[in-house]
Amino acid sequence: MNPLYQVLPHSPLDLRLTADRHTDTHFPMPRFTSREDVDARREELKFNLRMAAGLYPWPEKTPLNTRKELVGEYDGYALYRIMFESYPGLWSTGNLYLPRPLTGKCPAILNVIGHWETQRLTRLDTADYPQQLANFARMGFVCLVTDMIGKVDSRQLTHDYGRDERELWASNGLGVQLWNNIRALDLLCDMPEVDADHIGVTGASGGGSQTLFLSLLDDRIKAAAPINMISLHMQGGCQCENAAGLRRDTTNTEMCAMLAPRPLFLAGSTGDWTKYQLTEEYPAIRDIYALYGAGDRVEQYYQVAGHQYNAKTRHRIYSFFARHLMGKDLFWEEETIETPYLSDMVWFKDGEKAPGFASDEEYFTAHKAELTARVASLPTAEKKKMLSWVTGINRRDYAVADGDICEADGVSVEKNILTSARGEQIPWVRLTPKDWDGKRICLALSGTGKTCVERGEIRAMLEDGLAVVSGDLFLTGEFGDAKPAVLGTYNAERYFTTFHYTTAAHQAQDVALLWKLTASMAEEATLWAEGTAARAAACALPLLEGLRKASLEKKALGLVNDRDYMEGFFLPCLLPLGGLEGCLEMAECAVEMF
Repeated sequence: MNPLYQVLPHSPLDLRLTADRHTDTHFPMPRFTSREDVDARREELKFNLRMAAGLYPWPEKTPLNTRKELVGEYDGYALYRIMFESYPGLWSTGNLYLPRPLTGKCPAILNVIGHWETQRLTRLDTADYPQQLANFARMGFVCLVTDMIGKVDSRQLTHDYGRDERELWASNGLGVQLWNNIRALDLLCDMPEVDADHIGVTGASGGGSQTLFLSLLDDRIKAAAPINMISLHMQGGCQCENAAGLRRDTTNTEMCAMLAPRPLFLAGSTGDWTKYQLTEEYPAIRDIYALYGAGDRVEQYYQVAGHQYNAKTRHRIYSFFARHLMGKDLFWEEETIETPYLSDMVWFKDGEKAPGFASDEEYFTAHKAELTARVASLPTAEKKKMLSWVTGINRRDYAVADGDICEADGVSVEKNILTSARGEQIPWVRLTPKDWDGKRICLALSGTGKTCVERGEIRAMLEDGLAVVSGDLFLTGEFGDAKPAVLGTYNAERYFTTFHYTTAAHQAQDVALLWKLTASMAEEATLWAEGTAARAAACALPLLEGLRKASLEKKALGLVNDRDYMEGFFLPCLLPLGGLEGCLEMAECAVEMF
């Protein structure tokens, strides 16, 4: 680099070069002082979850085409196989337990299963789902239990669905399962046997994650019991619990606290990541409930055990749901039940699948088309809201240091760094021609960094009386060969995008900060960008206030398919907005190509 444009005497000490958030980070719990603050944060986190899950805007609720077959009538309950089409061509599968005798409308419980391999068929000391659900039905609850994707009858998609190109589209297993569960609530609410005003949800482990996500988004859930999951020490170690952008600035525990003031039951054990729940997560959540005068609506049970949804926990869960969904204060003594042949409880055998999608790729192709159409129907303001979430560009303030100024070839060269609350160190220079009138300035950016100011086009701007600002976008210029250090376990790499912005997003954020700086320096500011900086600039254009004209390198914007974006501008969740082309369509300024 030309020493004339070198800003720092050291490598940038940019906080983004250390990626220290991951599934097993010990996170702090944010503090809230008013209900209004909690209410506002709840709306932010609901939008955040919907974006990460690919559920913004909402998909169309198409006919469920429910299929139900009786497995058998037993003492106090009837058991059915059930499946419903949650999305055209995609089926959610499970079992339905109905009370016998059935008199009038009943409260209902949706049970979502964690990573027990046999799912709703599991009969172990650590979890016994047929026994739990049969006892719920004997108590007078209608109970629906569903499979995770890739498990038992739900074999149309693999359980690991959602990686690589699918991240560009916010197409992931977390979103599929969340939508399945929302449609499961639709099914329950439409049943003549169900009192739709009294529905609860529970699940353990990964089912606890599903319980959390569903309860946060759907107010039809009146009481929730995420078991052995809510923790500030572990956020979920499976693909179905992680989606790009989900936890960039939040945790499961904060999301759980947003369920206030609805009744909440937490369970923890000495032998898993909930080992501190009694003294850490539970008090923090209870404090937020107390802002609503509802501290007594949070219950917690802590036991000496490993990872579980065992009989001790289940006994307390029966009482919890009886109080809050039935209005009864009782302690239900769990009764042992004899299950039918487990093979009678499932739909498909010998590798068979539900009709419709036959592979991940087939579903992905259909989902891309459906999601594109959904987003295309939105007004521009809503698309910009989505783009702000995708890129992380917001209206945050910037700060500069006490830099240096020198003269060279009749041009004043100011050298400094730009930073914000996110801890960036963006080296930048301003070249000001002699006798500059303070009216016109251009932000010039390149994928190689701020040495682009030596290009003929930029020198011509200076000769024409414009001042020029240029900076090193993240990992360009003075960043040299720096790469973010990813701290933590194997999952830190695997779920990096769940907790962090990508380089493409950081570069778009840098464009926005540099633009805000540049626009403050003159009456009329324009933007010029080449190479990969042109991609970051195109992505940021709709969110740059006061920009009237941008000049971008056409060749650099020629990304035409998913693989091009994976290799040249990896920005999760961008493609439903139309990619760079869609961003240019949203831009309010004139855009010319060179």
